[in-house]
Amino acid sequence: MPDMRVADPNSDFHFVERDEPEKIVATLVNLVEERIPERFGLDPIRDVQVLCPMNRGSLGARELNATLQRVLNPVRPGEPSVERFGWVDLVEQQVAIRFDDRIVKYDFGELDEVFLAYAVTIHKSQGSERSSRPT
Repeated sequence: MPDMRVADPNSDFHFVERDEPEKIVATLVNLVEERIPERFGLDPIRDVQVLCPMNRGSLGARELNATLQRVLNPVRPGEPSVERFGWVDLVEQQVAIRFDDRIVKYDFGELDEVFLAYAVTIHKSQGSERSSRPT
């Protein structure tokens, strides 16, 4: 077990204790949106991913994904949007999603095949499938 009594400012491991789910979510959002990107020079959308033990619950991947999407990639007034991710072609009824260096187009009816991945379960992160986040 690591010694968590004294934080080493040069370490990339830090233990932050919170007891209430609301405070945990607020701390997580702050870490992902500001502290980690500033400390390590990372893009919070492309370079930071939260690992959590399960999908369900207020601290599960589903809820954390919705929260992180609202903060990191909010709906912009006047721009087209759908309840999924990417840029939208309203005439063709398609969404184009970038996975790393490639663009994949999905018809609106195919969007159930795509999931947010700002947060993923530990199980999914250890799987053989690659977890790419749409941006």
